[in-house]
Amino acid sequence: MIYEILKIIDENREFLKKMGWIVSDPYSFEWWGGLKSADEIAISAFLVQMTKWETVTKVIENLRRKGLNYIDKIAELPLPVLEDQIRSVNFYKTKARRLKNFSEIVSKNGGLKNFLTVENRDKILEIEGIGEETADSLLLFANNQLVFPQSEYLRRVLSRVLNKKMNKKEAKIYVEDNLKKDLFLYKLFHAGIVSIGKAFCYLNKPKCDKCILKPLCRNKYNETL
Repeated sequence: MIYEILKIIDENREFLKKMGWIVSDPYSFEWWGGLKSADEIAISAFLVQMTKWETVTKVIENLRRKGLNYIDKIAELPLPVLEDQIRSVNFYKTKARRLKNFSEIVSKNGGLKNFLTVENRDKILEIEGIGEETADSLLLFANNQLVFPQSEYLRRVLSRVLNKKMNKKEAKIYVEDNLKKDLFLYKLFHAGIVSIGKAFCYLNKPKCDKCILKPLCRNKYNETL
């Protein structure tokens, strides 16, 4: 079943693009909304919570113009200056504090490439503002680590398509047990599942008739899964 889902996702790359995912080379950073570096992915991961992606990209572009789109630069910025740079995102004061704290920790631990590893996952989860989905997404998209992101979208979509109640951890394990451990496939499947969850597979009143997985779904319209 997982490869049937993947086939439909792969056939709908334009849909993924509209949802902000750029299908690209497996090692490219552009999967993450067309961003240019691991630093920009990490910065955006803090800014995007409760904020529209369009707003985040404008902030990233502004940081890029000023040469501040690097974690080590963020670590050195005084907090009030960072707050001013990201003022257009929601909860900018909280996000500035969390982003600066993360940047300082990363800088002290040899940079993103050295810090964002599967072995450091527990340490990453100890950082304020980083939950399991964010941690796994940073590992996969910012440092090309073969770990599949755990998320509510994954749990909901797989539970309904397979007609099998799962928690988030079980859904993650299902993917890792059944999908070939391949960077491109992991990124493509995650991008597809998140897009489907955001566009169709709502917690309440899912848009099953419009969902690209409708031909496969074994439990249409079930809001209990």
